[in-house]
Amino acid sequence: MKAVILAGGKGTRLLPLTVYRPKPMVPFFNRPLMEYTLQNLIKAGVDEIYILVGYLKERIMEYFGDGSQWGVEIHYSNGENVKLGTAGATKKVVKHIDKTFFVVSSDVLMNLDLKALYDYHIRKKGLTTIALSKVEDPTQYGIAIIDHNGRILRFKEKPKPEEAFSDLVNSGIYVFEPEAFDLVPKEKNFDFSKDLFPRMLENDLPLYGFPFREYWNDVGRPSSYLQATEDVFHGRLMLPGLRTKSLKGNLEHGGTLVTGQRCTLRRPEIRGFALLGDDVEIGRNVKIERSVIFPNVTIDEGAEVKEAIIGENVHIGKGVIIQPGSVIGDNTLIEDFSKIGSNVKIWVESRIGRESIILPD
Repeated sequence: MKAVILAGGKGTRLLPLTVYRPKPMVPFFNRPLMEYTLQNLIKAGVDEIYILVGYLKERIMEYFGDGSQWGVEIHYSNGENVKLGTAGATKKVVKHIDKTFFVVSSDVLMNLDLKALYDYHIRKKGLTTIALSKVEDPTQYGIAIIDHNGRILRFKEKPKPEEAFSDLVNSGIYVFEPEAFDLVPKEKNFDFSKDLFPRMLENDLPLYGFPFREYWNDVGRPSSYLQATEDVFHGRLMLPGLRTKSLKGNLEHGGTLVTGQRCTLRRPEIRGFALLGDDVEIGRNVKIERSVIFPNVTIDEGAEVKEAIIGENVHIGKGVIIQPGSVIGDNTLIEDFSKIGSNVKIWVESRIGRESIILPD
């Protein structure tokens, strides 16, 4: 079975975390986000994958290689993928695919059974099936209405609040027949949601929806990244090889800590959770609350980090306070007794002088 992974975007909503790494390579529990997508596809029976790369493509290609580490065959399609749009870029590799195949966004975290989605698509005998998740605010996604048989009757991309006729949203997970791409023009910008799905409906072609209740998160913003992290600790999002029952137990009695390799900690106070990458050093009397800290970070004595994401190669000085919602870019130095206010993004390579105060807009 074959699959296509969409991995060419810049991940601008996660800036500054995506300055030096493409979004699929943002670490999540010390593995790239896209590795979980890869594992879900393999579990469903996929053995050959085409990855559509673009922004900082070398990082992806170097890490995943030819796929042999995971027992699959990986090919890469680069060039003008972003300019061609999701459907236009996928059309380039469809010439190598002659049977039903998956298309999945590289940055979604989910518990969806992809094999069940595939079997549903085969039973319906349609050209395309979209996995549909139910959300509270559908205005950031494509929305759909389905009939009693699962066929999509209406579809609209990112509706205004008054236009939101459904809370079922496009999850970025699809099953396609190759013939669906006969509708996609060559070498032109053509998007699944904006162009292909509306064209299928206009031509009365069989487009189906697969509503699912399992966990799904597109990790679009720092807040949803932290929420997904917390969801793992609470057992709502299941990751391979991680025992969430024990994590949740610790979480309820003070705080849970997960570290990478070669970390040095001097009895920090953890509230909620702290997720650390490799080579992190934590000084005495440091308080960490509901935060993720990337590799090679040093946090000096008495610092406080609350509901924040700390990028790679960051030094946080003595007594520094980082308040909720803030993101610290890679290679940044924050000197002693400075304060970073709530929801502040500190760009990569920044230098914050001693006793400085950075406030939000």
